Amino acid sequence: MRQPARILIVEDESIVAFNLQQRLSQLGYEVPHVAVSGQHSLDFVSQSRPDLVLMDIHIEGDMDGIEVAARLNQNSPVPVIYLTAYSEDSTLERARKTRPYGYLIKPFSERELHATIQMALERHAVEEALVENRRLLQQALDAASLGILEFDPSNAAMTLNPRTAELLDKPAENLITLDNFLAGIDEKDRALVATRFQEALDPLKKFSEEFRLLSDQKPARWIKIDASALPAQRISGVVQDISERKHAEIRLRKLNEGLESLVGERTNELRESLKELETFSYSVAHDLRSPIRAIAGLSAVLLEDHRTQLDEEGIKLIARIAAKSTQMSNLIDALLNLSHLSKVTPQLSEVDLSSIAAEIIEQQMETEPERVADVRIAPDLKAQGDPVLVRSVLDNLLRNAWKFCANRDITRIEVGHEFNAGQDVFYVKDNGCGFDMAHADQLFSPFRRLHSETEFKGTGIGLSIVQRIAARHGGRVWVQARPNQGATFYFTLALP
Repeated sequence: MRQPARILIVEDESIVAFNLQQRLSQLGYEVPHVAVSGQHSLDFVSQSRPDLVLMDIHIEGDMDGIEVAARLNQNSPVPVIYLTAYSEDSTLERARKTRPYGYLIKPFSERELHATIQMALERHAVEEALVENRRLLQQALDAASLGILEFDPSNAAMTLNPRTAELLDKPAENLITLDNFLAGIDEKDRALVATRFQEALDPLKKFSEEFRLLSDQKPARWIKIDASALPAQRISGVVQDISERKHAEIRLRKLNEGLESLVGERTNELRESLKELETFSYSVAHDLRSPIRAIAGLSAVLLEDHRTQLDEEGIKLIARIAAKSTQMSNLIDALLNLSHLSKVTPQLSEVDLSSIAAEIIEQQMETEPERVADVRIAPDLKAQGDPVLVRSVLDNLLRNAWKFCANRDITRIEVGHEFNAGQDVFYVKDNGCGFDMAHADQLFSPFRRLHSETEFKGTGIGLSIVQRIAARHGGRVWVQARPNQGATFYFTLALP
């Protein structure tokens, strides 16, 4: 419950004081004291801190009520309402200088008294709240090392608080002109700041600007102003020193520029190195073809023309030389194909995956007509891609599936399509030997194999080609498998 306001009465006529005390009590106020002189008033205020003082101007002692009010303003600020029979101009002027909260001319009604007291108490509460808010604001500004300025367009004058004057290197006095303010800004930023101020004046609106101060100090000091409009056509702004942040941004920008330049240089060097490496790899692979083919050819000549001069072990050795030569030739061809992929730009068109898959399976069946196979190819599988490269993807995946199903009574292969996360996903599924998914990351590395040459022949480069082609189309390839339960290879072609 709200406590009644405590009011000190300063009145040297006892009958008037008693009557006033009774009237205040009836109105719901508390009157802890009645003072008859100025000194008594000062003592009571110091001891009991009333909420308000009703002050008669002519009282006992050396001080009148106006002098007492002035002393209270200096030492113990408390709202004062004058109750007096005097209304001459000289008295009113003296009273006005003490900033009273009311001035009632005797006689007055209870309604006038009550209304004046209520307005005085409300005004005092608002002023105290304003003082507290200003204190908190100043505390926050001090903690953040911020300053405040106000600009009055009518006379182009700026009012600076001490921190703002310090930040802008201005004298201690609080008033400067706009021209004086602009003169302290670096010439590189001065015109822009002047323009921003002008734009914010008509109509008044918010703006924020960063600028350097005109100074011989190195590095330059940076200031930021965030301003907005106030009533009565004024602008108020918060000022802060952002030098540390700006210099950090400048250092970071220079570092990034240096890094970009370095990355560009290293990228060019890498391109040149890759180009040289590709050229070297191609040359080596191409030059190896002739001696490998010569070894294979000479091995065939030995077996054909000199078989009778060789014993069984010799024939087997020469046959192994021929087989290894063929294997080496296949590896060289695969390496050249892999190298060639990095230079090929996909030529996009609609590709009929179902038709290509059927052709590849038909070729495999012709090589092994005795194998029992159940092959299912989904109809109308179509995608946008390079026809030659997409054929290579299907060729490698289907040949792998066919190869790794060789030990099954029935070879089961399925070519199909899924729609996952808004994207077309194609797959080749088999019931072959499968593998442990713990080793799946090795599958797409050139020449990495999960099965020995004696189990399943191959170069170990086919899946690397599949991965590169998918990547060139903006897609990817992945696999799901289990040992002895087959494998499913998925791939996407993301290019439109």
